[in-house]
Amino acid sequence: MQTLLLPLRAVAGLILLGVAMGANAEKNSLSATIPYQGEGRVFQVAPDTMLFMADFEGIMYVETAEGELDQAFVRCPAIQKVNLKTKALSGHGYCVIAVSEGNTVYAEWTCEGNATVCRGEFTLTAGTGKFDGIKGSSELLVRSPLHALLADMASGSIVTAEAGLVVLPKLTYEIPNR
Repeated sequence: MQTLLLPLRAVAGLILLGVAMGANAEKNSLSATIPYQGEGRVFQVAPDTMLFMADFEGIMYVETAEGELDQAFVRCPAIQKVNLKTKALSGHGYCVIAVSEGNTVYAEWTCEGNATVCRGEFTLTAGTGKFDGIKGSSELLVRSPLHALLADMASGSIVTAEAGLVVLPKLTYEIPNR
């Protein structure tokens, strides 16, 4: 896994570079898509409820208003709760968006939904380097077959192949003093 991270971080230097270079205290916006893969452990916490404690990784593809496509490595530790009977899903987690060495964005997210989509909020909470002081947010849409994946799993099972897609349709942000 470590050998995968090094090339991704080198490529990730492209993300938000064009976005941040012209940024000032005014609000900017972009859309982003994050296809991800995850692994974690499943715990039964009620008769019909499973808890999935996971680590998700993926590449964030960002489309700016100018139509440029940039990318960055994203890693998100998370907890998702799935009701197997009602198909209700809720989740909460954090993300580290590695743009380049010394230039990182931190975020937190929550969502609630059902077997097909979990909707919520994605909030930029901090940054380092050229993203120091970044703040912003977007609606969050998570698509995942997690409900079906957990349906027949026993408590304590390890999941090594969970995958899905995160969409941030309009991430509005600002970086002070830029």
